[in-house]
Amino acid sequence: MRKPFITVRLTHGMLGALLVSTCACSGTKWTEVEKDSIRIVTQQEGAVLGYSANSGVRLLAVDGYAFKDLNRNGLLDPYEDWRLTPEERAVDLAGQLSTEEIAGLMLYSAHQSIPGASKGFGASTYNGKSFDESGAQPSDLSDAQRKFLTEDNVRHVLVTRVQSPEVAARWNNNVQALVEGIGHGIPANNSSDPRHGTAADTEYNFGSGGQISLWPGSLGLAATFRPEMMRRFGEIASAEYRALGIATALSPQVDMATEPRWSRVSGTFGEDPDLATDMSRAYVDGFQTSTGGKEIRDGWGYESVNAMVKHWPGGDRVRLDVMLITVMVNTPFTPERISRNKRSLLWKAPLNWMELPAKLLR
Repeated sequence: MRKPFITVRLTHGMLGALLVSTCACSGTKWTEVEKDSIRIVTQQEGAVLGYSANSGVRLLAVDGYAFKDLNRNGLLDPYEDWRLTPEERAVDLAGQLSTEEIAGLMLYSAHQSIPGASKGFGASTYNGKSFDESGAQPSDLSDAQRKFLTEDNVRHVLVTRVQSPEVAARWNNNVQALVEGIGHGIPANNSSDPRHGTAADTEYNFGSGGQISLWPGSLGLAATFRPEMMRRFGEIASAEYRALGIATALSPQVDMATEPRWSRVSGTFGEDPDLATDMSRAYVDGFQTSTGGKEIRDGWGYESVNAMVKHWPGGDRVRLDVMLITVMVNTPFTPERISRNKRSLLWKAPLNWMELPAKLLR
C-alpha cells in the first residue's frame, strides 16, 4: 500500500507558514516546499519545478520523479516531460494547440503599466472601475489583462512602468498562476523595452526611471569602446529583469546611426558596424548567460533573459520613410555575428503569418 504524504508546518516570524511536503513512498526522488502560495519541487538529479498553489495544477509521479500536469489530463504528455529535449517538447505542444491558441501566441499585448493608470497612456480598469476607484491591489490583474490572457490566448506581454519591484514580482506571480491553470499551461512571456535610463520620455522607454540601476543609454555605453562594460551591464540588467518577472528584453537595437534625422539614433551603438557588432555581442551574451549555480544548461539559467535583436530590415514600415531606408540599408548583422550564446536569441522579424500555424502543427 502506498504510504501517505507527510506534511510539516513551520513558522518563522512574520513570514508566515512554510509548508514542506516529502513523499515517504519508496523510490521517490523529490521534495516540495511552499511559500507565499508558490510551490518549489526539488528533485534528485532532476529538474527544479515551480508552480502556483492557486492554479489548480497537480503533480504527476512517474519513475519516482515529479512532473506538472499542465493540461490536467492525468497523463504525462511529452511536452510536460522535462527529461526530453526542448525540441521534442515543443513539437508535442505545437501539435496539441488549436488555431486560436496559435494565433494568440503570435500576438503582443498593448503597453501594460503595473498597476494600470486611471487615465491617459496605459489606462486600465479593474472590475469596470479605474484603479483609484476600484479598491484593487497594485499587483492585481486589470480587466484587459484577464481578457487577453484568457479569451485571446495572448502570452507575450509588454510591461512598462511598475509601482515597485515587489509589486511587479507579485503581479507576475498572479499572471503565471492564471495562465498555468488554463489551456495547456503556457506561461506568460513578460517583456520590456529598455528601462535602465534615468527618465521616461517616449512610449519605447516608458518603464525607465524606476527602482532599478540607472545606466547611460546604448550610445553612451558604446562611447566607452569597452565591450566588457557592456556585458557587465547585461549581466546586472538581466538579474534585475528576472526579479521583476521579465523574461524577454526588447533589445538591443542594432541599427546603424547613419541618418541624423532619425529619432531612434540614441538607442543604437553608433555608426561603426564593427563597434556595433562587438557591443551587440557583449549585450546579448550579458543578458542571456547565467553562470555558476544560476546556470541550468549551455549558459542558460535563472538569470538569463531572451534578447530580441531589433529592428529587422523593413520591420517598421509605419514609421517615417527615412527610418525604413536607414534600417534596410544599415543592419549588416546575423545571429552568428551577434552572439556566442544563441540558445534563445530572437529577432524582430516580419513573418508570413498565414503559413506559420501550419508549420507549427506539422
